Amino acid sequence: MSDVALAEPQDVSFSDLVKEAFIDPLRSVLIIDDQYPTWEQIFGDEGYNPSEDETANGEERRWIHKDDILKVIRQFRQLSPALTVDIHDGKNNQQIESYLHQSDLLVLDYQIKPEVDAGDKCVEIIQHLMNNEQFNLVVVHTMIDDLSIPFYKILMSLLSPFGFDEGSIAAGDEYLDERVAEDGNVINSVQGAISLAAYVAFREHDFAGGEVDGFVKDAVELDAFRAISDNIGWDEAQRLAVFQWGMSLHDNRVGGDKNSPRDLKWRLPQAEGSPWIRSSGGFVAFAVKATTDLLNVIQVAIEDWKPSPSRLMSARLRAEISKKGVGAEDNALSDKYAYWHYYQELRSPPKDTAPVSINSHRRTMLEGHAARHIERIFDQISRRSVDFGVRVLDADPVSGGRNAASFADHYGIKIKDDNGRKRARAHYNAHISTKPVSGWHLQPGHIFEVEKALWICLSPSCDLVPLQKSELGMENSSAVSMMPFLAARLDEKPGYRSKDFKSNSLIFLRQDGDVKAYSLFPGGDTNASPIWRLFTASDHGKFIVTDGYVNSFKVHHMRGDADGFRVHSVDARIVGQLRYEYALNLMQKLGAALIRVGLDFSSPRS
Repeated sequence: MSDVALAEPQDVSFSDLVKEAFIDPLRSVLIIDDQYPTWEQIFGDEGYNPSEDETANGEERRWIHKDDILKVIRQFRQLSPALTVDIHDGKNNQQIESYLHQSDLLVLDYQIKPEVDAGDKCVEIIQHLMNNEQFNLVVVHTMIDDLSIPFYKILMSLLSPFGFDEGSIAAGDEYLDERVAEDGNVINSVQGAISLAAYVAFREHDFAGGEVDGFVKDAVELDAFRAISDNIGWDEAQRLAVFQWGMSLHDNRVGGDKNSPRDLKWRLPQAEGSPWIRSSGGFVAFAVKATTDLLNVIQVAIEDWKPSPSRLMSARLRAEISKKGVGAEDNALSDKYAYWHYYQELRSPPKDTAPVSINSHRRTMLEGHAARHIERIFDQISRRSVDFGVRVLDADPVSGGRNAASFADHYGIKIKDDNGRKRARAHYNAHISTKPVSGWHLQPGHIFEVEKALWICLSPSCDLVPLQKSELGMENSSAVSMMPFLAARLDEKPGYRSKDFKSNSLIFLRQDGDVKAYSLFPGGDTNASPIWRLFTASDHGKFIVTDGYVNSFKVHHMRGDADGFRVHSVDARIVGQLRYEYALNLMQKLGAALIRVGLDFSSPRS
């Protein structure tokens, strides 16, 4: 396709975007179903004869009719390019993992050996998929006409316990015991009124930030429970206790904390549209076996999920990397002289030859290499991904002037006022200006905490390499394993305004699940001078990053009191890191403050 054709406006729907991002990139399908013959059975000694009703030993054959098998397989083989289809009978689960990592779409029978399996193998496979590093698409294919049965079983296996209050549960149990003398069926009635559907609805209510008492008062799923409570005369506190008792029965059946995937969402079978379950590890749709157009099933379910524009673009980029990554990689690696020299740099030990320092040095160099390498690969494949992003924007109903909801609603957050927009802007600013903590020694942009105050390292990179300079800031600093460095204190600035952005002196840092703004200048006043210190770090400012956590290290600085100067030693821990260009900006501002010139102008008296 020519660049001119790509640039022409196109009438693109959200359904088209979903298909291009999630369906078109599919290359392989794995069917796990003991009613489908595997290739080993077809070509092995056992053989496969779909016309036979029984095996040699009289057992009933479990193959479904070959026409139904072909309907499913043909939809995958008729695509261009045709998808690779593999079949597994689900009997040897130890080998399934090696199949799953090579498949884009999984068609999974809900009951493998239905006479003995109530969906347990299906649940086990999905639990594994939802917690791995791939994003898998799954269609649960079932003989059961009521899709709520597999849906609720799979969803409950993925939820972690809510953890209802034990005291309230005990109180609810007592209220029920008191009532049993008058109504021996009250426990069964309450259990029936606080159903599994009510439990799932409550978990959805909780994920959306709702309160427990609000759910008890208003949820339609608890209409029967409120009728029972009204008839008995329970007050608000008693209802809440009995509610928690009933909910705890379902809470004891969920999968457990270690099985719970991240960012779990779902669509109930009773709701309008197809049922589905989504997590950061995959997407599960449901279909009865009478339905054979499974690509349509998964696409309709994904459309109902309403993935955000960012997720659509990310999925399309991932597909482009998979499709053209090898060619782009070959192009990126074409300069053999540059990569030969890089490898020599990688093999050369740092000045600090301790084994842990050599290992950390190599890891840091490899991190930088990976970032540059990915950037070069992206340069080769970005054009079509950018074109797709333009089509997403063009397809947004708001872009076309239509009176419809924007794709922005797909992010699942409600921005209703300036405070909401301010919060979103702060998160964006933190996203573009900070990065996960990396390195093995102090670098410009490392933000560290000392005695509840935040400081940012603003010494040049070349002055922070362990043992690279024998004297820095103090005589013979390397002999005592000290690393002198400049740092400026950060002052929290919650009430920042538009003009503060123009000063380029703000820092946005993620803390405790939210974003806080800080300024290099005391009180955020850009006319004030930054508060800076000359610190020295023990062990040349080295640290170790383990699973995102940075160990503490010692820093020292001069402190004055009535008796004179003394060295004050404290523990420091890195809590954040600016991207290099943002750190350079603050280094320039500190440098300007340190070299400012005082002139003899006479100013008016205030």
